[in-house]
Amino acid sequence: MSLPELQHRFIEAIFDRDKRDAAAVLVKPHGELDAVQRVGIYRNSVHGILLQYLGSLYPVCQQLLGDAFFEAASDRYVDQSPPTRPFLAEYGDGFADFLQQHPALLNMQWIADMARLEWARHQAWNAVNQPASDFAQLMALNEVQQESLTLHTPDSAHLLPSDYAIHAVWLAHQPEDHPEKLPLERIQLQQQTYVLVWRTGRRLQQVLLNSSEWEFLTAVQQRETLPELAGRFQEQLPALLMAAIRQGWILSFEITV
Repeated sequence: MSLPELQHRFIEAIFDRDKRDAAAVLVKPHGELDAVQRVGIYRNSVHGILLQYLGSLYPVCQQLLGDAFFEAASDRYVDQSPPTRPFLAEYGDGFADFLQQHPALLNMQWIADMARLEWARHQAWNAVNQPASDFAQLMALNEVQQESLTLHTPDSAHLLPSDYAIHAVWLAHQPEDHPEKLPLERIQLQQQTYVLVWRTGRRLQQVLLNSSEWEFLTAVQQRETLPELAGRFQEQLPALLMAAIRQGWILSFEITV
């Protein structure tokens, strides 16, 4: 048996309980441990690391679901979706979809949206820094340049729509005080919510958007030009643009001519 085949069979045993015995024939017993037990040690070690990692990514989901349920669900997720890339920070992107399809959570779809929010925060934290533009230069653009002008949100920015009050629920589970923080029992769960997550320096930012701000930033991320934005938002555009620049929701611009 070649080394790659041996490695493949051993990896299968780590993420598939049914194949543990098949891999055990390739392992020698040692001391009081038989081959199956030795394979089990590696399986438990790998799963333990990944379960701890998922708990660090989704702490609010873990609080909402309880430690026992979260661990069982995470263990099942690891078996169904083992890591395929060497960079651990890229693992866990499918956890929200996994929770959405979990039989016990079919009537709790807001849990999956919470996981999407926590994953967005993880992505924002690991995003590459983006240089800011000098927006004072906008005043000097000619008509041709304005026609091709596009605005850019930070590379770390993520827009999340939800039918549930995921921002309020997330705040309720944070230890820090916040002006918008409410006790969990006072939160009306079923309400349309638009959340923006991004990073400034070494700090994560998260805010609620109103529908106009959401539509504007969505259009910006879709690379609509300045004339297209003006046509869609008309008299609202100056206020939306100035507020977005001031808040750091728009960080740069590009002229393609």
